[in-house]
Amino acid sequence: MNAENQKSLENFQKIIRAKTISNKEGNFDRAVFDAFLPMLKEMYPATFAAVHSQLMNEYGIVLHWKGRNEKLQPVVLMGHHDVVSDENQQWEHPAFEAEIHDGFVWGRGSVDNKCVFTGILEAMERLAKEGFTPERDIYFVSSNCEEVAGDTADIIAQWFKDSGIKPWFVLDEGGAIMKELPMGIKTPFAMVGVSEKGWGTVKITTSKPKACEKLVKALSKLEKSPMASQMTPTLEGMLGCFADHVGAPLNFVFKNLSVLRPVVKKAMESNDQTAAMIRSIYTITAIDAVHPEGKIAEKATATLKLRIAPHDSFETMLAHIKSVLGDSVEYECDNILNPPPASDHNTASFDYIRSVVNKVFPGVGVSPFILDAFTDSRSFKHICKEIYRFGAFSIDNAQFASVHNANEKLGVDVFLKSIDFYEEFIRGIK
Repeated sequence: MNAENQKSLENFQKIIRAKTISNKEGNFDRAVFDAFLPMLKEMYPATFAAVHSQLMNEYGIVLHWKGRNEKLQPVVLMGHHDVVSDENQQWEHPAFEAEIHDGFVWGRGSVDNKCVFTGILEAMERLAKEGFTPERDIYFVSSNCEEVAGDTADIIAQWFKDSGIKPWFVLDEGGAIMKELPMGIKTPFAMVGVSEKGWGTVKITTSKPKACEKLVKALSKLEKSPMASQMTPTLEGMLGCFADHVGAPLNFVFKNLSVLRPVVKKAMESNDQTAAMIRSIYTITAIDAVHPEGKIAEKATATLKLRIAPHDSFETMLAHIKSVLGDSVEYECDNILNPPPASDHNTASFDYIRSVVNKVFPGVGVSPFILDAFTDSRSFKHICKEIYRFGAFSIDNAQFASVHNANEKLGVDVFLKSIDFYEEFIRGIK
């Protein structure tokens, strides 16, 4: 490993070791966050000499790298530097020591999301050392409270709006280069999120007489009455990208969706995993019956977690549930977050992302998809129509499952390759 890569790896380890754990109640270690930006300034002197930096909402970071052509719209790169806790988790190696074992950096945030955060800063530092100036303005935005759905990204996006700054496009975390895909696809694919699902919680409660029996019947009705499915442009675009990488007869089907759309839709509806790709879904997460000891329950409650597709909203899902159950139950709603609209993947900005992937990761496919998770990028939906979610690192399903769980780790070579992507990405923007 050359000296430059060794230094980048050491910086990655330092950033993981910073315990920037966020907390919904605001009960977090402020000293760690107070020290974080000064640490970055020491680690990346060329970058901070080239950019204007500021903190928003106390600990949100905004870096502005001024470009040569002020007439061009800026590009926004996003990440977040907060992480979730490792409390009550059993790790093989300490969560905040960033130890290297078997070619992997082990640590909380190694995948979510300090790899993207560090990869971008490393790329900026290498370019700034060259004396490089981007053609158009580049903003790097990082939240301190993404993991707890905090308001830093909203505040930063509002600052953009108030300042009259309208990005050409936004690139945040979300997708990755997935090594393992369904349908027998062997080619790794860079999955670029063009939207993300919303969510919400609905509690339905039945009362005596026969509260439990009423609840069971209500849940049975819901199971038999799923939300309407829809073949969206995003889904069709994804299947089209997969067409050359699946065997017969799927390759023929995917290449002829305009004719075979009804067949594909029906087939996807019949499988729980694929059905979630074409419709909003509700999942029962808790059932409770309230009753005096030894007596029949007076009330019974089920909690439904809603996962809302971009073509729906919480309001349309709730209306559907009410249309199925009527006034036979009581409703209580919470944690509502509607999905942002899907960005078009037939754009120059998406093509640019694809071109950089093709250059840095030869042989890797590129596909749009809907992310089944939350990102800060949704805060920019009011000022930008082209919002994409992709981190330039390659992972397998086990690593993906380690996010927020024990034994999160990222390959050393994978991290170093991500720097190449962000360097090429920033260098090539015209």
